[in-house]
Order: sequence, then C-alpha cells, then structure tokens
Amino acid sequence: MDKKRTAWSDGYWFVRKQYLILLTILTVFAAYLVWDYRGPLEIPLQPDNACGLPAMRAKDLLVQGHDAEGNLWATRGMVAYRLAKGDNKFIRQYHVPTGFSIFWLRNFSIVRRLTLRPEAIELLPMPEGEACAMSAGHMWYRPPNGKDFKETLTLPHYGISTGQGVRNDGLIRLKDGTILLGEYFLNKDRTNVRIFSSKDNGKTWQVVYDFQPGQIMHIHSIQQDPYTGKIWVCTGDLDKESMVLWSNDGAKTLNPIGQGSQIWRVTQLVFTKDALFWGTDTLDNNVSGIYRWDRTTHKLTKLADVAKEMFYATRLAGGTIIMSTTSTVTGGYFIENDETGLRIITEEKNITPLMCGTRGSERKYAKLRFQRDQDAASLYITFLNHNEYNDGDLIVIPEEELRSVAESSFAAAVIPANTDTPENITR
Repeated sequence: MDKKRTAWSDGYWFVRKQYLILLTILTVFAAYLVWDYRGPLEIPLQPDNACGLPAMRAKDLLVQGHDAEGNLWATRGMVAYRLAKGDNKFIRQYHVPTGFSIFWLRNFSIVRRLTLRPEAIELLPMPEGEACAMSAGHMWYRPPNGKDFKETLTLPHYGISTGQGVRNDGLIRLKDGTILLGEYFLNKDRTNVRIFSSKDNGKTWQVVYDFQPGQIMHIHSIQQDPYTGKIWVCTGDLDKESMVLWSNDGAKTLNPIGQGSQIWRVTQLVFTKDALFWGTDTLDNNVSGIYRWDRTTHKLTKLADVAKEMFYATRLAGGTIIMSTTSTVTGGYFIENDETGLRIITEEKNITPLMCGTRGSERKYAKLRFQRDQDAASLYITFLNHNEYNDGDLIVIPEEELRSVAESSFAAAVIPANTDTPENITR
C-alpha cells in the first residue's frame, strides 16, 4: 500500500511540475505578446555598417518621413515612433488601430516576420499631435488632444489578394495642409482608380480625381514639387497606363509630360531646380534606367541603363540624389541577379553603383525603402527581405558618407552620364 501511495504521490508531483513549467512558459509568452503589442518605449540607434559604409541601425522600424519640425517618424507594426531632430533614439508615440479583421495579427512581430510584412501601415504625422494613417484598408484620424483614432475612410480595394490600398508615396500632406491619397491595388479588372483629398487633416474625404475604367492600373505616387508647388502623379503599369502628370489645382486636372511607354512607369520622382529625375519601374531592358527631364527644354535624357526595377528615390540636403534598385521575385525580360543596391548621382550627373544586399525569401521582393521627403541630411533606409539584415531594420547613412563613395578614386566603377536622348519616347 505504501508503495502504491508513493508511486501515486510521485506521479502527482511529476504532473504538477510539468503543469507549473507549462504555466510559466505560457505566462512568459503572454507577457511577451503584451510587450510586443505595445512596442518598446524606446528604440535606440546603434553604430553599425551598411552597404559597406559607416551607419546607424535601429531594429524593426519602417521609415515613414519627416514632419515640419524635422523629426523623423517610423512605425513598428501598428506603433508610431518619433526620432526627435538631433536625438539618437526613437520614442514610442501612439498605436494605430486596424479595426476588427485578420490584419490585427500584424500587431505581433512574429506574424510580420512569417508573412514578410513589416509594411503594415502608412503614416502621416501632423502638427500639434494630430495624425493620419492607413491601416488594414482604412484611413484613421487622431485628434491633437491625444484621444483615440477614428476611422474616416474605407478603401474598397485592400486585402491579401487585392493589394495594399496605397503605396508609401501615394499618400502626401501638401504645404497648404491638404492630404492627397492615390489608390494602389492589383486592379485585374481595370476598374476606375481615384485620388482622394482631405482638407481637414484626414477627418473627411472627397474624390478629387477619378481615372476612368481601363485608363490606368493604379497610382504609384503623388508628390509636391518643392520648387513650383505643382502636384505630380505617376501611374502604371502597362505602356498605355504609364504616365507622369502634373497639376496646378490640387489634382483636379492632370496634365501629362509623357505616357505610352515603360519610360514613364515611375514610382518616385526626384526634384531639382532645373530638372526632374527618376528611375524606371520596369523589366523592359530596352528602356529601363535613370532619366532626367529638363524643366526648361522638356528634353528627356537617359543618364544610365539599370537592369533593375527602381522603386525609391530622394535628394539629400547637399544635392546628392539617391535611388535604390529592387530584386524581383518572378521572371520578366531579365533577372540580373538577387542583389539590391543604391545609385548615387552627383551634381555632375555621374552615377555610382553601390551594392547593399541580396534577396532573402523567394516569395517577396527585396526592397530598400526610403523616407518620403527630400532634403534630409541623411538617407534613411528600411531593409525589406534581405539575407544580410533583419527584415524591417532601419539604417541611417549620412550624406557625406555617400558622397565620399561617389567622389573617391577608390569607388566602384562610375557610370558616365549618357547624353543621348532615348528614341521612341511618347509625349
């Protein structure tokens, strides 16, 4: 009898021990999920190296852009962070909602990593603490008193099989405070595509322009020219759908400078006093490359061939233009390799290539996402789907480091500017 009681007692304590271990694991995991959902209070910038250059790195932050005071904003899942001008750490600000949907799971870093989706939201910081953000296919507005976000617009074309609703450069706050949003979705049926406008920081929305069915696939970007104040809109994807257009009336009317060719398939423009620059978003190696459009003569010049799609571009405070190449996931006219990199363009229009990394998963593009705005003192990059970097790591490279590569005699082969005007351009 004593042996039976002892055996039962040992079994009881064994089961209890296993239960306590399991309970401890579940408690720790639950605590981690709560912390992960809220996000850390601070995310510091640490000295590092990227693209072969001295840099700073912050973990798991998607770069958004600068506010009017020069502070940089980034997001970690659904949480907004601000890097105060001159500071070295991002500080948690607020949490953007998703509404009741499966996209709520993107609050957790493990889900974002498994789905390769650090680009969970697009954010526009506002003056006096206001905010406007796109999350889970909805536009959300946050008042300056810090109260909860309110849903103000539902995008009809958003989802796993439909598309992301808006590209990072398809959302902008103009100098007069107007917000413009251009629809971006797969649009296999070629339905109409709209530009929405808000005059009250995202509280209410109106359709300001409506591309008719079959006219375009989607809107790549909406930007404001810092020199003229004009609004510029880029569309794609097929030849007839690819256009670069401008507007003087807040996008109520749009005027093309060119269309009908993959030359005009652009996702982000760069503005200088004398010209517009862009890299093409195309796999057509007959036209893919970097272009310059002269403001005065309207002459279009191809500066260099680039056997890659280019999604992001910016101009830094000292005048250096930076563009990034993308590694695609499917075949096309060509696949050069799995590398991504930068193209550094100096005032002399010389172009220096700089390799940055290689694509990780075959399921997603490898991208180098930049800040939306121009004239920053540094280049801010979020690395997406790379072997060499954690997905979503934010890298800061000062302009002087980039210029040193372009100007050094030890730099990688410099591509001379091509002064020939490309043939078969449709204007």
